[in-house]
Amino acid sequence: MAGATFGILGPVHACRADGREVALKGKECALLTALLLNANVPVSRRRLIDALWETPPASAVPNLQTHVARIRKTFGTDISLSTVGPGYLLEVAPEELDLLVFEQETRRARAEVEQGDLAAAVRRFERALEVWRGRPAEGVQLHDWALSRVAELDERLDETRLDRAEAMLGIGLHTEVIGELRPFLAEQPLSERAWRLLMLGYARAGQRHRALEAYRQARERLVGELGIEPGEELRRLHAVILDDALPAAGPEQRRPVCQLPPGHADFVGRHAEAAAVTAALLSAREDSSALPVSAISGPGGVGKTTLAVHVAHRLRSEFPDGQLYIDLRGCERHPLDPAEALARFLRALGMDSSALPADLDQRAELYRERIADSRHLVVLDNAAGEAQLRPLMPGTRGCAVLITSRHRLATLPAAQRVDLGVLPVEDAVELLGNIIGADRTAEAPDEARDLVRLCGGLPLAVRIAGAKLAARPYWDLGHLVSRMSDVRGRLSQLAHGSDEVRASIGVGYQGLPPQAQRMFCRLGLLEAPDFPVWAGAALLDVSEDAAEQLIEQLADVRLLEVAGQGADGAVRFRFHDLTRAYARERAEAEEDEHERAAALRRVFSGWLALTRHAHVRLCGGDYRVVHGGGIVWRPDTPGRLVRDPLAWIEAERANVVAGVRQCAALGFGELCWDWATSAMSLFETRGLRDEWLATHETALHAARLSGDVRGQAAMLHGLARLHFAQDDLTGCAAALEEALALFEKADDRYGHALALVTLAELARLQGRNADALAHYEAAADGLARAGDRSTEITVVRGIGRIHFNQNRLELAEPFIRRAIGLADDTGDVRSREFTRIVLGEIELARGDLAAAEGSFRQALDGLDALGFPSGIAYAALGLAEARLARDDVAGAERLLLRSLAIYRDTDDHVGQARVLFTTAQLWRRQGRTNEAAATLREVIGICQAIPAPRRQGLALRALGDVHRDTGDLAAAVDAWREALEILRATGAPEADEVAALLESYGAQQQ
Repeated sequence: MAGATFGILGPVHACRADGREVALKGKECALLTALLLNANVPVSRRRLIDALWETPPASAVPNLQTHVARIRKTFGTDISLSTVGPGYLLEVAPEELDLLVFEQETRRARAEVEQGDLAAAVRRFERALEVWRGRPAEGVQLHDWALSRVAELDERLDETRLDRAEAMLGIGLHTEVIGELRPFLAEQPLSERAWRLLMLGYARAGQRHRALEAYRQARERLVGELGIEPGEELRRLHAVILDDALPAAGPEQRRPVCQLPPGHADFVGRHAEAAAVTAALLSAREDSSALPVSAISGPGGVGKTTLAVHVAHRLRSEFPDGQLYIDLRGCERHPLDPAEALARFLRALGMDSSALPADLDQRAELYRERIADSRHLVVLDNAAGEAQLRPLMPGTRGCAVLITSRHRLATLPAAQRVDLGVLPVEDAVELLGNIIGADRTAEAPDEARDLVRLCGGLPLAVRIAGAKLAARPYWDLGHLVSRMSDVRGRLSQLAHGSDEVRASIGVGYQGLPPQAQRMFCRLGLLEAPDFPVWAGAALLDVSEDAAEQLIEQLADVRLLEVAGQGADGAVRFRFHDLTRAYARERAEAEEDEHERAAALRRVFSGWLALTRHAHVRLCGGDYRVVHGGGIVWRPDTPGRLVRDPLAWIEAERANVVAGVRQCAALGFGELCWDWATSAMSLFETRGLRDEWLATHETALHAARLSGDVRGQAAMLHGLARLHFAQDDLTGCAAALEEALALFEKADDRYGHALALVTLAELARLQGRNADALAHYEAAADGLARAGDRSTEITVVRGIGRIHFNQNRLELAEPFIRRAIGLADDTGDVRSREFTRIVLGEIELARGDLAAAEGSFRQALDGLDALGFPSGIAYAALGLAEARLARDDVAGAERLLLRSLAIYRDTDDHVGQARVLFTTAQLWRRQGRTNEAAATLREVIGICQAIPAPRRQGLALRALGDVHRDTGDLAAAVDAWREALEILRATGAPEADEVAALLESYGAQQQ
């Protein structure tokens, strides 16, 4: 350090390293004071300006820079004043600033009080008070936060003077205390603590009458100036002195024991939890029978001990006979023996070690006898379980017990339980700001939020990250965010000094039996957000019952969290991100790569087996999909796990995406693409297009890297179907062309047939009916050989649609009814009800409105029961069109709103465009041309963004029709011309109709 010395606990003074005093005045003195109030912590320019000016001038920043330059020039090399980011950092050694000396000495003095060495504490307090020369920053004009900081120092001075007085009473210096407290009370006449210490001093000095007079004066002041009675602690002491029941005075007088660790000054949040614990511990006032017990549970590092100690300190006055505390080391391999814990408590309560009985029960009896009818708070930290706790429980209601444990302690009688989770983001950011300075988090709010998210909201992790930043003021928050972004190195970043997240998690891990440790490690290899019990069975290749017992052991010690219930009603589990990182570290350190790969292949194979099972239940058989090689591991009861295929995929969607991605990374190529294609119909039906795209792109990339031709073909076909669903006909055609070539190269006739069916659907939608029929016919042999009756439904329905599009209703209907019969035979509910919608469209076209409504309603009910969002929306749209045809505008509008809401919920832009197109027709029928035109423009915008050029062209044609209705033929012709250009480019059959329309109106305008 530079060597200059400073004093702000009184008039501000500064000396250079050679002892020469430096005279600073005005804003330079105020600036130096503000920096010293935050010594060794960067202070932003904004905060310094707020401290120096009540109303900052326009030139505040250059003025501040000038003052900084003058301070640097004045002190030269004797001062370390550096620019850090958008502010300044003044670094001083503890001995170079009186404030740091004061803080260091008071901290050590309070530690000596906790250790019971009161004489040493008194000497420390005296050294702390010696550095004070008056009021802090006396004579310096400060503003804003700096004034608050000065006021805080004033309060800390008063608190330290009273701490010293209390320690002096503990070593029998009663008269000396009286002499010091009288002038203190002249300055602070409303301090109840000072009045209490004065009363104790008088009483223990044998001046009972003066003690009672002091109480009278205290009450008079409090009632007269604040309108309140003295607090409970003061009233209780008054009653004891009145009864002459105060224990004899003298240096040998034993003070109430307080074994509580120091609380965290930067404690944040936990308001509801603290209130619940406090209320439970004070419940003895209302309930005269039960011992108040509160148990705080949660994973390591979540702040259980911090919360318990915080509450215990707040309740010290409510438990005046003492506060007992012990760490029971519950997560270590060898937790503390309750007999040893009782021995420590009994010694703290004044019992000689030589008198302690060896027997646990006898120690428990002595303990309960010692604290009977007293008001002790017993804090049992880090408990292993109920058996360890029972001997440590007091026997009388005047006491209360506060327990922390990683276990939930469900069988502990009469306990109020608080399950502590991670900190919310805002509280975690506040904690970080308390450690590194609120100005640093305020200047980089996004990086602060990113950092606490990378810490998983775990208070221990936030504290360690904060400590690293506080020790490195030249780091910005983004630097640490960058270092922590790599999951594999995150735990190494979360270590500072003796604090380490890895060690906190490791305590729980080391206490596990070997098989539970193996389960923990293997589960940590999964990148799935959560997982069921059967996944653990696959990883260890054991029964589900055995896996469940091991996983419950991990959950009991909070190495796993309950994530909720799956679609089958069974409990699912998850890791905290940092715990998962530790589990993976242990797995990679303790198991070889072959063992890890075999375990993961089993679990992903199990997920694939369940995905296939869900697909079969949805489609009525193992249809519409090509598969890879054999499955190496299957769950025992897939039917129990997959009762409802769509509910199952909804619950597993994120796990399937993560699993496919991990399979690709591990080189499980065939498993990877098989899983993606097996999930495709489930994703399609549930409207999970993002998951559909993510799995197929991942698996396609992996198949290309490995040269797997069949896998590439399967994924390209899946992507073609996705493009088709999104009305991206160009993208569909390109993917199909490549897929067909690769299926031929792989000699996969079934895969080739599936791709031909999709190609036929594409040709049908483009109006190339002859091509579509040819592709359907070419696919027939491959489908027949594979026995794929479900895709046969698509073919038959497609031929019916071709006839329908050509207005051959009498030919279309038999094909559609045949497709419905095939779907009934196979049990393919989805295809049946989807085909029924086409039947409704045919009936609507021939004017049979009642039959059409019946078909649409039946399809709507069936798809609603199945849980097929886009199918429900499609059926509702058809029913709306039927209602519109019989002039039920209100009914049509309700159905259109329902359909649109579903399409918006599933982010289906093509569906939204369909519904809005029909809505525009509704407005047009009602003569609401402005609304119709605005809605069609919305359709055009959606179609441009998707892109869906054919639908865009149809919307432009309809917009032209609306303009014609209003008499604006120029606008109508412009819209039709644009529509014709787009429809011709896409090969849409409607292009000829628009061309004829333009020719007609063009001739009319000539």
